[in-house]
Amino acid sequence: MQITKSDHHDIAEILSILSGSRGDNLTAQQRGEEGFTQGTMDAELLAKFQSGSGVFVSRDEHEGQPVITGVAMTTRGSLAKHGPAQAAYNAILASGVATAEQIFLYGPVSVRKAYRGTGLLTKLLIHICDALKEDFALGVAFVDKENHKSLLIHRHYPMTEAGEFSLNGREYVIFSFEPRHVLAFYQHRA
Repeated sequence: MQITKSDHHDIAEILSILSGSRGDNLTAQQRGEEGFTQGTMDAELLAKFQSGSGVFVSRDEHEGQPVITGVAMTTRGSLAKHGPAQAAYNAILASGVATAEQIFLYGPVSVRKAYRGTGLLTKLLIHICDALKEDFALGVAFVDKENHKSLLIHRHYPMTEAGEFSLNGREYVIFSFEPRHVLAFYQHRA
């Protein structure tokens, strides 16, 4: 298993993973239990994420072919211009725990179904924290309250529930984390 920043060669595969994890074919209960990826993404927007702090992917081989097994997106918080990303960023910025330049947004994150439950999300999180620790003091994620699986996962990590907000009839939980703290937490567990 290898984790790297993605590039333009990975766009189609990443979009396929994100699209497949939206859970559009699931009931509301199934979406909550299995988890789902929020929002939509196209090639142009994905390329913008790639040119910034990065879109990180885990890679493996399946039947002798390289395959992206998971994806985790990051972006400078100040680039959030609308929707839940902007609401989460604005809430953290208003709290005064970090300055605008110190905050990055983490997510969406998705793992191919066949690779779920293998610790891949943790490996992606650790890699991102290591890659971004010099440039950012705080990572921020937001999770739809109906996404029970994602809430459980985020509550398992050394993250702080930093608040909640409502937007367009949906409720969200904000999680924040210091990259260096996450790295120290997992270093002590190794």
